[in-house]
Amino acid sequence: MDNKIILVCDGTIDGIFTAIFDGFVIRNKRYGQKGERYRDNIHICIENDYNEELFAEYIPIDTDYEKSFKTAVSIRKKLGEEAYMLVVRALCHYETDRATIVFGFLVRGFKAGSRVLEMLGDKYVICAMELSRKALNEAHLFKGFLRFKDIDGTLYGVISPKCDVIPLIGDHFDERYPNENWIIYDKKRKKAAIHKKHQQWIIVANNGLNGEYLEEIYEKSDDYTHMWKTFYEALYIKERKNEKCQNNLIPKWYRKNMTEFQIKNEQQS
Repeated sequence: MDNKIILVCDGTIDGIFTAIFDGFVIRNKRYGQKGERYRDNIHICIENDYNEELFAEYIPIDTDYEKSFKTAVSIRKKLGEEAYMLVVRALCHYETDRATIVFGFLVRGFKAGSRVLEMLGDKYVICAMELSRKALNEAHLFKGFLRFKDIDGTLYGVISPKCDVIPLIGDHFDERYPNENWIIYDKKRKKAAIHKKHQQWIIVANNGLNGEYLEEIYEKSDDYTHMWKTFYEALYIKERKNEKCQNNLIPKWYRKNMTEFQIKNEQQS
């Protein structure tokens, strides 16, 4: 059997989509009619997030936005919008093998069409669905847990999610605050969703973003901070504290960027 082929790309959706495009090209060139036999021989790894294997062939992949666009178009055309969104959400998960799982899902999907969503006995299909579900659940939570501060007319929000939820929550806040300038910054991944009022929101990362500056701004107090303080002073009853119930409703993982819990901890310390 041929050695495993491992494509190494950056962790962005465009980077993974580029690797998926090249993966199908390599699969067709090397295996041809035997492609079905070796359909799971190609893996996709995220750079700086994998352990090297013996006897595997590694191929570095540079992000190509034209290839990424073609991949997105092909998924939508052959599998439908529901499958496309499943793929995007799955790639937003933090699972190390997410790109390989999605590639395996698409290998089956490009053969079966939209029926791939019914192939619940296939491990790649069920794994992709599970990653998608978990990422979607966390994105849903942050739609409610995100706290903005109004600093000089711009709404600032800071989060540290397990999954890359920025691509999944941007449209929600665009619809909710179309007339506001706002920034949602992911401290963990050093990326942000930036919205200028009446315009389409965008994602900015890496060299185009000064994360330390955004975190410094977010440390400032504003009227919302004082309102949360007043809210907790009025409603918090120490004698009726129920830590177990509170943990079920709002897990501790999500509290570190929630204004009310920062204030509460300050009061109790």
